[in-house]
Amino acid sequence: MEIEVDGRGGKVDWSQGVIIPAGTPHAFSSNTCNTFLVLDVPLPSSYTQKSEAETIKRLNEKSFFPVRPEIRHLLDYASRSVPLLTSSSEVSQAWSTLLMSSLVQPHSSVPDHGQFTLARALTHIENHLDSHLTASEIARASGTSERRLYVLFEQHLRTTPFAHVTRLRLNLAMDLLRDTQLSITEIAHRVGYADQSALNHALKKSHDLTPALARKNSRANNMQTGTNNQQ
Repeated sequence: MEIEVDGRGGKVDWSQGVIIPAGTPHAFSSNTCNTFLVLDVPLPSSYTQKSEAETIKRLNEKSFFPVRPEIRHLLDYASRSVPLLTSSSEVSQAWSTLLMSSLVQPHSSVPDHGQFTLARALTHIENHLDSHLTASEIARASGTSERRLYVLFEQHLRTTPFAHVTRLRLNLAMDLLRDTQLSITEIAHRVGYADQSALNHALKKSHDLTPALARKNSRANNMQTGTNNQQ
């Protein structure tokens, strides 16, 4: 999404977010169908705790910010926990507090270009999970060297690009096995594996499950949950 805040232009995507202080003129445009998370923070009042008021004040001093790994983790949680966040004010308040605290961490006041590079790499990976991904391709797409890419993944995520790709692919495969009626072969292709056998090997190694057993277990859990809800 292209956005202009008080005369300053920029964009909001998986690599970058924006703070819009209350009353600030802004306009935005998006030519495609997208999903955005908006945290609407009330203005401080006489009932606002001092620490929260200070956080809001510091947020208003910011503009565009990189979606660092710790923020991305919070966003990933939110995308997977919509029913819980919308039904529990306690959970949504705790999540919001964590997000706001992450945004005002001292080191985020001067954006680290490495964080932007890593955010671009993560965005490229998430947008191409169904294709053949290599470290050199990810590095090229994020505007850095392959060596620097490995350093950034180790520094911020304590993992390697390959391990991160594998984790995302298997998480997505588990979601598709649970939530769709797609064949296991189709799911394997959608998450970047050549065939069902390759997905079977990866899932067995990581979760000690076959795709068929993972689907069976998830359906059994759903049935059990439904039974408990009716009682």
